[in-house]
Amino acid sequence: MRIVEQKSVGNVGGARGARGASGSGARFTIDQGATSTKAEAKAPISILGGLEALIAIQSEDNTREKRKRSLKRGQSMLDVLDELKLALLSGHLPANIQSRLGMVLQDTGASGDPRLDGIVDAIELRAEVELAKLRQAQRRES
Repeated sequence: MRIVEQKSVGNVGGARGARGASGSGARFTIDQGATSTKAEAKAPISILGGLEALIAIQSEDNTREKRKRSLKRGQSMLDVLDELKLALLSGHLPANIQSRLGMVLQDTGASGDPRLDGIVDAIELRAEVELAKLRQAQRRES
């Protein structure tokens, strides 16, 4: 069903005519498929705006997710390094500390934030140094 509103310029200031008078009010008609082709032709234009918005939202979500993963990775490395420090101070190294440190280092990915990436890179470097020390000590023992 299509609603067509017809207003004439002459009726703007004048009195309203009787009901059903030509040129005033709204007229309701049912078309047999003519409007569907017009609607289909205009649909891609309105969809493009929605697609652009979705793409923008997805890219922002990706940035947030990358940042969260990078923060979580840095925190995980710091947790394992703290555990290693406490184990060294107590004189008892857990058997799985080397494998845990190696697993944390396998996770990679930049967040897109240069400051955050610099901090995570520094933590990663420290973790790699500690892992190399552990491997070297293990070779000496063998």
